[in-house]
Amino acid sequence: MLPVWHIFSECSSAYVSDDPGSAVRLQRQRQLHTLRRHSTALRAPFVAIARQRIRLPQGAWRSAAGSLTKGDLWDGDDIARLEREFAAYIGTEDAVTVPSGRAGFRFLFDSLQLEPGAEVICSAFGYPVVPYLIKSLGYKVKFVDCEMQTLGMDPNQLAAAISQDTGAVIGTHLYGVPCQIDRIAASADASGAALIEDCAHCYGAAVGDRKVGSFGVAGCFSFETSKVINTMGGGVVTVYKKELGDRIRDLAGKEPRNGMKWLGKRLATTTFESLVTNPLLFNLGVYQALRLAPKGEDNERFASGYHGDEVSMSGKMGRYTNYQAGLGLKGMRSVGEVVARRKANAERLITNLDDIIKFQKPAGPDVFANYMLVTAIVPNLLALSDRLLKNGIDTKHLYMRDCSRMLDAPSAFPNAERAEKEVLHIPAHPHMSFAQIDAMSATIRRIVETA
Repeated sequence: MLPVWHIFSECSSAYVSDDPGSAVRLQRQRQLHTLRRHSTALRAPFVAIARQRIRLPQGAWRSAAGSLTKGDLWDGDDIARLEREFAAYIGTEDAVTVPSGRAGFRFLFDSLQLEPGAEVICSAFGYPVVPYLIKSLGYKVKFVDCEMQTLGMDPNQLAAAISQDTGAVIGTHLYGVPCQIDRIAASADASGAALIEDCAHCYGAAVGDRKVGSFGVAGCFSFETSKVINTMGGGVVTVYKKELGDRIRDLAGKEPRNGMKWLGKRLATTTFESLVTNPLLFNLGVYQALRLAPKGEDNERFASGYHGDEVSMSGKMGRYTNYQAGLGLKGMRSVGEVVARRKANAERLITNLDDIIKFQKPAGPDVFANYMLVTAIVPNLLALSDRLLKNGIDTKHLYMRDCSRMLDAPSAFPNAERAEKEVLHIPAHPHMSFAQIDAMSATIRRIVETA
């Protein structure tokens, strides 16, 4: 592996010239030369890179034992403290902890008091569980297409589709890049529809001086293991008005405790995920299994399809614990550095390759993305992902889907259809060094240019 200092010195070297354009071009040529010269960095022998790196929350096992000893595992002051700090950080009047993102949506819709059978508008490209859940609650799901820069809801399509019959609009921020939420909010406000933000990927992201999760009546955040803040499940619903928060909190408080069996399972599952994505164990066994495994349905290794019966709330309900809230408070206090590193890695990867690959990007310079996943849009996705895997780069696709097709919507949505076929997530997680990012970039460039 090339030393970090060597890549820094070559890729960031400046050239002084009277012509700023020539300086930029020369620096770009030097950077590409460096990348090509070290394009063997990920060839055998190499260190394979996992698509994501799951980390066990800091002190998870020790905190569980301590909470059991003190008797504040299930209930305690940390829940209220997390809710206050989260609301203050996002900039909303209240925030409510929930046992899962799915439960948060359910509590929210039960509390919004929409008209029975009201129309709810979603982006056609997104997580299928959301429209399935909305439909299961008795509301009419209406789709609008996504746009290809942010992969979020197209605000022009929303403006044409929204009407006085629309009870709510769900604006989803995908992969850490905010959608054009300010324009979406304007359309929702004009029609009197409730705007809900799906912020599962976007903790810390912002548009201008406003954090995502503060533009609508509510924002739904996830604390699952792969998310920016990991409390081994659960989440938070931010709300514009405390009255709405109180109704959600009342519903959440009626849920029973999950018990010690649930806690043991969450700790064991998260520990396992952290082990199999650990670079050492990933290279010793998981990577080899990925290469040898047959492709499953939808041409995704180890992938399961989405079906309507997956909207079952089994395993998604219960009561968010004081123990998890303690993990969340620790996560909030340390996440700034992690997000900064994730963003730096993502921007370096995109800069290295944006002349040959199209990437998902923010809508403008005032948008702060946390880049939970770096997202490429490539027409030859399956062939490219296979070649990358053979060269030590594990990628992810089919995370989000064309929901309109899965719910048999009457219209076609070409951008959503394209996104499902072309969105590929390339690893750039915060635990990777710049040297790894540059070596991986060189490998990707070689594969793309010789395809």
